[in-house]
Amino acid sequence: MSERVLGVDFSGAAAAGDALWVTEAIPTEDGLDVQRCYRATDEWGRDRETAHAGLVDRITDDDVGTVGLDFPFSLPQALLDAQCSGTWSGFVDWLASGSGPTDPASLSEACRHTAEMATGSRDLRRETDFRRGALCPYTNRTRSMTFYGVRDVLGKLGDDDGTAVVPMQGWDADTLVAEVYPAATFGWLGCYREGYKNVDEPEQRREANISAVESCSVTVGEHRDTYLGNHDALDSLAAVVSAGRLADGARPPAVGPESEGCIYV
Repeated sequence: MSERVLGVDFSGAAAAGDALWVTEAIPTEDGLDVQRCYRATDEWGRDRETAHAGLVDRITDDDVGTVGLDFPFSLPQALLDAQCSGTWSGFVDWLASGSGPTDPASLSEACRHTAEMATGSRDLRRETDFRRGALCPYTNRTRSMTFYGVRDVLGKLGDDDGTAVVPMQGWDADTLVAEVYPAATFGWLGCYREGYKNVDEPEQRREANISAVESCSVTVGEHRDTYLGNHDALDSLAAVVSAGRLADGARPPAVGPESEGCIYV
């Protein structure tokens, strides 16, 4: 397996490149050493299609070993059973093939209708969402990330034999691709899960989160000011921490059905 670790704060916006940040690090004897931190706009382009295609290309480069992506990888099992033959691969095909929802709004509409018919509740969460304090993967706040992340990133990676989306595709691949959630990572580190993103919120909260990451044997070096000044960049740092733990051999068991996926911290 290659050694470079990527942490990605994802965006499904039309101008996704402006909010999609990547932190790249390499493992050392002392922990993780951050090598690069960049915005997708500066690397690949601003529009969603270009930014996402650039991200896929980077993930499949030979030097990348582990990737943490900040978007929901799957749906609650009740919806997979009703719409996707009960499988995660069926969900990816549902979006990537064009036979299912064609945009985030239609994904949300289909999921809410199906959930209400199946369970009487419109907004369902996966077991891993309950455990990590994450949102339903198809609400207004998450639906764009879920739709475009699964269709444009995971759907494209499915054609690459060198990558495996964990835990659904197993762990035997040159590059492991895992779902992460920066708020959960910061919570695991004992610092601020929220209240650090807006410009009118105290800077010391972002400083506390950076310091907590550093105390976890991560060297941020010259990128500290970038993380201090941009919360999307800071979230990509949290993502690389969780991806780095997987690269270091952590294999926590999935919570709930494997097809629902797992948020790794």
